[in-house]
Amino acid sequence: MLAPSMPLADTSAVQPNPLIAPRDGMLFEDRREEYFSIGRRALELIQFSGALCDKPHYPRILDLPCGHGRVLRWLRSHFHYAQITACDLDADGVDFCAQTFGATPVVSRRDLAAVSFPEPFDLIWCGSLLTHLPPQDWPAVLDYLERWTAECGVIVLSLQGRFYTSLLARGRTDIAENIDKAALLREFADRGVSFQRYTETPHEPYGVTVTTPEVVGRWLQTRPNLILRAYLEQAWGIQDVVILYKKAGYFEPLPVRAFPG
Repeated sequence: MLAPSMPLADTSAVQPNPLIAPRDGMLFEDRREEYFSIGRRALELIQFSGALCDKPHYPRILDLPCGHGRVLRWLRSHFHYAQITACDLDADGVDFCAQTFGATPVVSRRDLAAVSFPEPFDLIWCGSLLTHLPPQDWPAVLDYLERWTAECGVIVLSLQGRFYTSLLARGRTDIAENIDKAALLREFADRGVSFQRYTETPHEPYGVTVTTPEVVGRWLQTRPNLILRAYLEQAWGIQDVVILYKKAGYFEPLPVRAFPG
């Protein structure tokens, strides 16, 4: 068993809508408490991001990918005043978030260039998206996240890192049975980044990507508008969390280095 993470904010007064969608793939009946604790932890991280970035309020929020509202239910309960947009490839999840939590529904597209929003967001929560995309897709995804974030806005995103690969190396069997784990671990040890496709969909661009903080730092160094406020290992379940603050032209650009892909 993993030790519980230290609370980053007081969420004791937050009481989210407990209704769970029938098709919510994130819920396992024998781990219902974990489903809600993961959502609560996301809210803690978002409140923590507000403290780091001096953002006491988030009036416009994007949850991408929103799923069926595992995190969004907590956002709605705490940021009751906010305009929250639910965006996902799963239209059923988007509809559920709209009907149950009053979110603005936007069905995503595999090509994010086909997705648009009428105005930028003060906060983007991006949980478990980059974790499933090959590294060569990451720069384009971050381009859109940065574009969709308002000036002085915040991006909070999750990644798989050293803790995930450590669990695999120690024989953990319930987190990745549908990838080539040995290949993932070998490449990660050699390069600090690795992607392995899901074995059941070998022609689809989805799988598991793991990265080191060093690789993420190199990925971010060419972005003068994004300030890295925090890199927290094993902060959201078994995933790492990165907190970014957008401030146009804050840094002078550093020389481009090829992102490992």
